[in-house]
Amino acid sequence: MLTDLDSPEQGEPVAAGPVGLAAVFEPRRVALVGASDQPGKMGELFWRNLSSFPGEVIPVTASAATVDGRPAYPTLSDVDGEIDLAVVVVPAPAVPGVLRDAAAKGVRAAVVISGGFAETGPEGARLQDEMIAAAHDGGVRVVGPNCFGIQNCDLPLNASMAAGEPLGGGGITLATQSGAYGMAIYALGLDERTRFAKVYAAGNKADIADAEVLRYLRADPASRTLCFFLESLPDGRAFYEEARLTTPHKPVIVAKTGRSAAGARAALSHTGALAGRGAVGRAAFAQAGIIEARTGLEMMDVARALDAQPPPAGPRVAVITNSGGTGVELADLLAEEGLEVPELSAALQRELRACLPAFASARNPVDMTPVWTRFAELYPMLVERLARSGEVDAVVPVLLQRSAVDEQVAIGVRDAVARLRADGVPVPVYVCWVAPRAARPNADLLAEAGVPCFDWPERSARALGHAARYGRARFEVRPPRPAPPRPAGLPLLAPGVLDPGAGGALLGAFDIPTVESVICETADGAAAAAVGLGFPVVAKALHPELVHKSDRGGVRVGLVDHGDVQAAASELLDLAPGGRVLVQRQASGIEVVVGGIRDPQFGPAVMVGLGGVLVEVLGDVAFALAPLRADEARRLVERLQGFAALTGARGREAVDLDALARVVCAVGDLLVAVPEVAELDLNPVLATAAGCVAVDWRVMVSGT
Repeated sequence: MLTDLDSPEQGEPVAAGPVGLAAVFEPRRVALVGASDQPGKMGELFWRNLSSFPGEVIPVTASAATVDGRPAYPTLSDVDGEIDLAVVVVPAPAVPGVLRDAAAKGVRAAVVISGGFAETGPEGARLQDEMIAAAHDGGVRVVGPNCFGIQNCDLPLNASMAAGEPLGGGGITLATQSGAYGMAIYALGLDERTRFAKVYAAGNKADIADAEVLRYLRADPASRTLCFFLESLPDGRAFYEEARLTTPHKPVIVAKTGRSAAGARAALSHTGALAGRGAVGRAAFAQAGIIEARTGLEMMDVARALDAQPPPAGPRVAVITNSGGTGVELADLLAEEGLEVPELSAALQRELRACLPAFASARNPVDMTPVWTRFAELYPMLVERLARSGEVDAVVPVLLQRSAVDEQVAIGVRDAVARLRADGVPVPVYVCWVAPRAARPNADLLAEAGVPCFDWPERSARALGHAARYGRARFEVRPPRPAPPRPAGLPLLAPGVLDPGAGGALLGAFDIPTVESVICETADGAAAAAVGLGFPVVAKALHPELVHKSDRGGVRVGLVDHGDVQAAASELLDLAPGGRVLVQRQASGIEVVVGGIRDPQFGPAVMVGLGGVLVEVLGDVAFALAPLRADEARRLVERLQGFAALTGARGREAVDLDALARVVCAVGDLLVAVPEVAELDLNPVLATAAGCVAVDWRVMVSGT
């Protein structure tokens, strides 16, 4: 299969076999370099794992004439015919030579299992660079090094350390930087009947980046639900852009480690790549519609929910239980996820009560009470009626103790869900499983039929919450705006903090409104400027050392006449030798901060927050990557905890939110169009019903 990733440029010759990641996952001939038939050796484990591959596997080793009775070749160069994929398990010092042979042979791709590269320090990094240079000389794409391997569960192809393959026939594909998670997939597949399409272990990501993997998987019809377990994301911006194209069609779920300082250190020592991703990265994930899971287990729970069932169309959940306490706990946890367990309509309650025991509750949670003899009848009946009612967006039957151990209950729920799917009812059904280990075969029965079971209410609520958020987000994500152009005639800006005048002019080029200002060298000049602007005015000290002017007494407000301004300006000029005074017409409004930074992993990003000079104390800020669409900027403002302050809370006049959104968009456009701007701070922007105006600004230009 050739995908958009693998398509040659127009006019280039087409390779004779699969190339790029297609060669990794769908090879015809595989060479195992370091093959062995001696138990306990890595080469023997991989030889055994590759035995189920339907294509040809070629042993390559200089230490034996045969492997498992098959003639072995001393090097890749000695192999007759084409090779699509080389799996390399030799010691690290020998790997660059193997990749040189692969390049000369025309091998399309290599999976390098061997460790001892960038994760070990400078010498290992040098060896890794040598390996990649050798590979690139012949166009060989490299997975790894220091990786667990890859699996195509449907082919099957197991070029990994895991003995056997996970259950195939599913739509979940896992890309993991952690070999331990790759190895755990087989056990998870057995324990929870999780079916996979592909498993990809990135290791040190020396060649193929996560964004490239995501692009391939977007085009892969077998991969319906995409999971990424990441320790680092050096290509954060490219991954974000690929995700924006993917999430409207396929869920992308990320579990990101290295969030803490200790975790970042561990990630660095493990893969040789810094993990660092903070508020900007989290915002980028949300903006792209990526589901961010806290743990690998949570990631797989969400994947099972979305691969087996349609995502919820809304927040309304029906809970079915025979234990009031468990139902209440689940309802509380669902509420924490932003979901609702709404009371059912009077008509629907009457319909259900006609079928329920006398002491049951039909309100929601629907509690049938411990009427054991009727569980096999009531559970499937309630699942169907609630899913077809139009009053809920998801149904969660809680199976515990006696309801879980009864196979007929599981069969009934399975068949009810099958009828819903056959009739095109889009309401998903997830089982909250609170049951003894002996009942596990019934959970397997459900899982095999596409009805996911989640152990305990907490896992159930988290999975459902993520699924519901994805159900909403996939309709909000659209391709990003085209990058805005640099203003015609704008010269390259000199490094450092721009003078307020130059900064104001730059803002004006992007239609960012600023209050009328005059920069003055003397107190007399400040007083004269105030007369020209009209009273009342504000006077501010200007000096490189006075970054936070209000903290140093560098701002004077409410100056109503010539004398006030002259006295205030004299004091401000005395704060720092060589200083100046900025005089502005005084304005009022709700104080908002709008800023921008150039994140090293994700690129230009904007920030909006409430509080002006108190923004760092309040911490009420939101981030997004630039450039933004107007609707994205509006949603960014709406995410603020204090958003109600902008909409007329406590009798105040509502501000012009469209004007504020335009300022946010314009700041992002400036960062994108003028790449030498490293930071931008408008603090405060005064927001009113008539519009917005920046009354203080700071533009930092980088030296690179």
